[in-house]
Amino acid sequence: MVAAPRDLREHAAPDGTVTLLFSDVEDSSPIFERLGDIRAQEIIRGHNAIIREQITLQKGFEVKSMGDGFMVAFSSARRAVLCAIGIQRAFAAYCEQHRDLPIRVRIGLHVGETINESADFFGKAVILAARIAALARGGEILVSSTMRDLTETAGDLRYVEVGETHLKGFAGVQRLYRAIW
Repeated sequence: MVAAPRDLREHAAPDGTVTLLFSDVEDSSPIFERLGDIRAQEIIRGHNAIIREQITLQKGFEVKSMGDGFMVAFSSARRAVLCAIGIQRAFAAYCEQHRDLPIRVRIGLHVGETINESADFFGKAVILAARIAALARGGEILVSSTMRDLTETAGDLRYVEVGETHLKGFAGVQRLYRAIW
C-alpha cells in the first residue's frame, strides 16, 4: 500500500519559503559499538523523544527521521532557531544526568524556497541546510547568514560569526553564524 502524498505547503511561510533544521548525533557509531544495538537503540529512542518534544513546542513539522538525525520544517525562521536552542538546552540537561554516556547533537539551519514533491522537500535550500549541519560540532547550532538576518532583529537571539566556508557542491562561499544558546 502506497501512502498518499502529504501536502507540505502548510509548513511553509506565506511567501513559500521554508525554514529547515537538520540535526545529527555526533559520533553515534561508537555508542552502538560500545553498547550493542539493543541498548544503543534505547538511547536513540530517548534522543528522538527529546527532539520531537521540542519540535512540537515550536510547531515544527518532522519531515523525516534518519536514524540518529532529523529533517524538520518550520514556517517561521524564529521558531526554528528557538527549537534548536530548546534541543541543545535539553541535551545539556540530559548530559548532566548521564555523564557516562553523553549525547551531543549538531544542528544546522537555513531558510529558502524549496520544491515540495512526494511528501518531502527538495532543492538548494535543503542541501544548504544539510551541509551546514554537517559542519556543526556537537552542542552547536550553525545558521546561514540568511537565517541570522531574518531572526536577529528582535534582539533576543544572538549569534557569533564563524566565518566564510565553501560548502561541497556550491560555488562561492557561505557565511555561517553560531547561535548562542
